Amino acid sequence: MTERLKHDSLAKKILSDPVAAHEFLSHYLPESCKSLLDLNTLKIEKESYVEDNLKQKFSDLVFSIKMKNNDKAFIYTLIEAEVSPKYWTAFKLWKYMFLLLERHKTKKKSKLPLIIPLVVYHGNTPFTVPRNLWELFSEPSLAKEFMGGDYRLIDLYSMPDDQIKNKAHLGMLEYFMKYVHTRDMLKLWEEFLENFQSSIVLDKEKGYIYIRTFLWYTDSKLPEDKYSNLENIIREHLPKEDKEDLMRTIAQKYREEGIRIGQESGIKIGQEKGKLEGKLEGKLEGKLEGKLEGETEKALSIARAMLAKRYPLEDIIALTGLSRSSIQDLV
Repeated sequence: MTERLKHDSLAKKILSDPVAAHEFLSHYLPESCKSLLDLNTLKIEKESYVEDNLKQKFSDLVFSIKMKNNDKAFIYTLIEAEVSPKYWTAFKLWKYMFLLLERHKTKKKSKLPLIIPLVVYHGNTPFTVPRNLWELFSEPSLAKEFMGGDYRLIDLYSMPDDQIKNKAHLGMLEYFMKYVHTRDMLKLWEEFLENFQSSIVLDKEKGYIYIRTFLWYTDSKLPEDKYSNLENIIREHLPKEDKEDLMRTIAQKYREEGIRIGQESGIKIGQEKGKLEGKLEGKLEGKLEGKLEGETEKALSIARAMLAKRYPLEDIIALTGLSRSSIQDLV
């Protein structure tokens, strides 16, 4: 009993009794709130949401209750056990309420329960800290406007194409994103290059930052036998020297993707015989300096993954050190 008294405040012990809890909430809940609730359905939940390292500063009680429309609601009571108010109480309260809501979030489009927060303070100095989350921000009114209202939605699905095209350089990204799932890649590229000729000039000035990325993304979606068709479409709309430079971008992306695959596989390339030579610790530094004395299962695993993504044979050889015939045997 002594141990429990260390961690439970007097208020929590009393309010854990259903009769005392009913009386407390009947007195302190606002009338607008009580009119929605059926206090006779009050139930004390056992779960606590306060972090272990703060349980000597805060304790909490969660009451579940039925609303008069039969929906479920929760009353979250945070009891501050310190002698002086804590500045971050409003922040902690939101954090604990979100943890409670997390328990009720499902994959279905269900509605979250209402939570009514209460704070019981029994210190010996005036309670002068912020009473709501927004007052903790340097710009309370802006924080409430931007974070407390609807989030800003950029709805490309319903945005007219003409509106997208008017955004020039940015419009390239929006157009590509809007249609990337609804049109085949070749058709999308043809329409994209025809609709954004003036924007492509801007993109060229910036090093083709959009088109390079679009090409990299397309490579993972387009069947290998269709790639020559894409090259023809690009050749028709871009200068020859730019087209060749852009095609080299894909080879670079292969290498970057190969690094990622190696990292995800947990492979480290060391100097030992029978292992890949070189190092793979966040980046690949050049090609392998030698050949493998033995073809390890890890190297074969990388090769299989890269083959599945249709990487060029030469890049797989360079990244794994396996022989051409060994890689071809995996197909």
